[in-house]
Amino acid sequence: MEQELTYKKVGIIGCGASGGFASVLLSKNPYINVFAFDVNNPFSTLLPTGGGRCNLSYDEDDISEFVKNYPRGSKFLLSVFSKFDKEKTINLFNDLSIKTYVQEDKRIFPVSDSSKQLINELNKHLKTNNFKHIKQNVSEIEKKDGRFIVKTSDNEFEFEYLIISTGGKGRGLEFARKLGHNIISPVPSLCALDIKEKYLYNLSGLSFKNVEIKINNKKYPICTGDVLFTHNSVSGPCIFKVSALCAFDDFNEQNPLELNLRLTDFTYEEIEKIIKTNSKKTIKNVFSKTAPESYINEIIKINNIDGEKQTAQMNRKEKEIMIKSVTELKIHAVSRKKGSEIVSAGGIDLNEINPKTMESKLVKGLYFIGEILNIDGYTGGFNLQNCWSTAYNAYYAVSS
Repeated sequence: MEQELTYKKVGIIGCGASGGFASVLLSKNPYINVFAFDVNNPFSTLLPTGGGRCNLSYDEDDISEFVKNYPRGSKFLLSVFSKFDKEKTINLFNDLSIKTYVQEDKRIFPVSDSSKQLINELNKHLKTNNFKHIKQNVSEIEKKDGRFIVKTSDNEFEFEYLIISTGGKGRGLEFARKLGHNIISPVPSLCALDIKEKYLYNLSGLSFKNVEIKINNKKYPICTGDVLFTHNSVSGPCIFKVSALCAFDDFNEQNPLELNLRLTDFTYEEIEKIIKTNSKKTIKNVFSKTAPESYINEIIKINNIDGEKQTAQMNRKEKEIMIKSVTELKIHAVSRKKGSEIVSAGGIDLNEINPKTMESKLVKGLYFIGEILNIDGYTGGFNLQNCWSTAYNAYYAVSS
């Protein structure tokens, strides 16, 4: 007598990067029925990523080096990536007919350079009979008699396995708390900063390459990368790193976060030599060789320095101001720019999750993947790699 085939029924709350990827992988198994709950279309959260090009990952083969790009979750991810790393991710995307390439800065993109086209390609894999997209908000989740009851305003569903992947802002954290999990309250990460030195906002659109930023009075590593000045904030990858490291720090007008910016490759001593060898040239012309002219003009203006006089005529105070403006610019962050954050720091306590399977250690059959976890990385494809890898590990555990 033939044994009757059994079908697994899996619910996925949230169908963004991680939830959508898990849906694609699980629905390829004809013996698994997948129900994804999201009022938005699958993978729609990918649309703005990478400036509309979708920065999929980062080209670093050494996992121990890769995880250094996560202010929170690095130890946990060592275990996650040991099972499914960047290389396996790219190979799997190739299997899904999504080709990739590596930029000079090691960021990985689809060859289409289009988030929209990538989403279309991924959605093709969801056109199966065993995948159902439920465009309804989940209002309640409970576990009863070993099964998960998922309620919406219109229906009630029952599942053997449940994957929650609602990101750092969705109701998934509320559901997780009710199911007994500890939550590290989410805060903005990877965001622009408002600073006291408002005169720098006059430089809107000006960017500096390879800036070094030291966070004063904090035991944080020196951040490197590009910095961009906007009309109401200081932004760019290097500032995003700072905001990520300081995500849980409290700073404001009365207690600002002091940052030292090295805007040039020249040292203080090297600039002194440049001044001496160009003693008859104007301050404006000499210092414009060390930093953009518009920036130098603003420094000259704000400090009431005559930029047309010769460098030989500079007094000690003026020389100190001008040199430090490029080698050690002090700025003071007073707040995070509201609405500028790319991801959130905080989420499900990682001590309560098995990194090999993404299953809850508290509730059997319950899985958490993606940004709902207390994991966040810098810009460069690291947050999406977290989504792909945690989704794969959950898929593998559920389908085994």
